[in-house]
Amino acid sequence: MEADGGLERDHETAAGSVEAAAPGDGEKNRLKWVMPLDAYRVDNALGDAAEGVLVEACMRDEGFDYQRPQVDVSVRSESMSLGGRRLFNVETAARWGYSGAPDPNAAIIRAASEESMSWSPEQDEQFWACVDEAREELPTEGMRINNALAGLGASAWNGAALDPAVVAAAEKWVTCMQPLGVTDLPSSPNGEDGGTPTETMSASFGEIADGMENERTPEQKAEEIRLATFDAECQESSGYAQALYDAEWERQTTVVAENEDALATLLEEKNAFEKQSREILDGAGVG
Repeated sequence: MEADGGLERDHETAAGSVEAAAPGDGEKNRLKWVMPLDAYRVDNALGDAAEGVLVEACMRDEGFDYQRPQVDVSVRSESMSLGGRRLFNVETAARWGYSGAPDPNAAIIRAASEESMSWSPEQDEQFWACVDEAREELPTEGMRINNALAGLGASAWNGAALDPAVVAAAEKWVTCMQPLGVTDLPSSPNGEDGGTPTETMSASFGEIADGMENERTPEQKAEEIRLATFDAECQESSGYAQALYDAEWERQTTVVAENEDALATLLEEKNAFEKQSREILDGAGVG
């Protein structure tokens, strides 16, 4: 089988073998990278939008003509998991390369940030005073809860990367990737010695790391998709993606069992925070 550009692969695309059950409580879904800890994670978009409603009201009460960013809380990046991790598989690689799908609200948030750069010192000072006031009514519980979950999940992720089945599959992935001729190829897609895309891979398609993407040529974007798709197919055919998912799922299941009381408390706090956020949004007529 030939890849774009004539490189021959010693593997077949295995996208059809990916577990694709619909996400649900306790259901594995590798395409969505569903994990046991996802059920406890706070939807920060709700909290951010609710805070924006409170800040807008405060600013207007203080005489400033301010409008909060009109984000749509019902949409998310198509390549973001419930756990807040960027998804990477054959499907996402073929559509968006390594970059992932854009955040549908990114342009709105960016425009609001740029507008704030022209504020007077008085307006800027009042804005932050209103943020403090908003957080007294709606504390930043979402960040605290998600940080706690990240701490619990870190050991599961790190342990999964070192699982013997994952390490063995990573060796097969390295062999599969050889036709690309990447000079700085790591020992694993997520290894301690780096992952993909590597520095040389990124340089070939113009990726930068400061969050602002330079204008790129169609050829550069095509190169990103070519490399990412090759990589994703190697992760499939080597068994790496499945082994990593299974290993992390198993470890997160153990984490949930060992932290049952603490997680029950976090779940109550999550539900209360999201309920309060929705009530604020409903009061402002935000769907």
